[in-house]
Amino acid sequence: MDKIIRYIRQIKLIIIRDGWKKARYLKRNNIFHHIGEKCYYNPNILPAEPFLVSLHDNVVISAGVRLITHSASHIVFNQEENTDKYLCQYGKIEIHDNVYIGANAIINYNVSIGKNSIVAAGAVVTKDVPEGSVVAGIPAKVIGKYEDVKNRAYNYSKEYKGIKDRTVKALMRQKPVEFDI
Repeated sequence: MDKIIRYIRQIKLIIIRDGWKKARYLKRNNIFHHIGEKCYYNPNILPAEPFLVSLHDNVVISAGVRLITHSASHIVFNQEENTDKYLCQYGKIEIHDNVYIGANAIINYNVSIGKNSIVAAGAVVTKDVPEGSVVAGIPAKVIGKYEDVKNRAYNYSKEYKGIKDRTVKALMRQKPVEFDI
């Protein structure tokens, strides 16, 4: 029965296209350990043990992000030695307030992402992310400060003063993109 419930949850995540609605679905059904207010979850894949994931308030998780809650290396070790003495290593993933995780990042188990942080697209996070930092790379390393990125975003946004429709198409009417070809 547990596998059927897991498949149903997975199908629902694929069907729900909106990240805000996905986060509400996960929260309403108590699928993660905790989901705070104003969270956005866009991946179509749930972690193997979603009960080991905690999202605080104002967390945005982009498409393709993988939350890895355990290692399967014990299987290789047990098969190599024809034993069962190696156990699955697992741990929590805790994402604090005001965190953005870019597309296709991988967050490993036993990782805490400090508040006011950004994980760049494609990063592989293997250690705790300090509060107020921007991390990128494989493995992820601190490359900047959250406040610097926030200030750049504000300065960029000032160019669109007074605009009501905030879709990319609407923004492009005010500031078109030009290609070389």
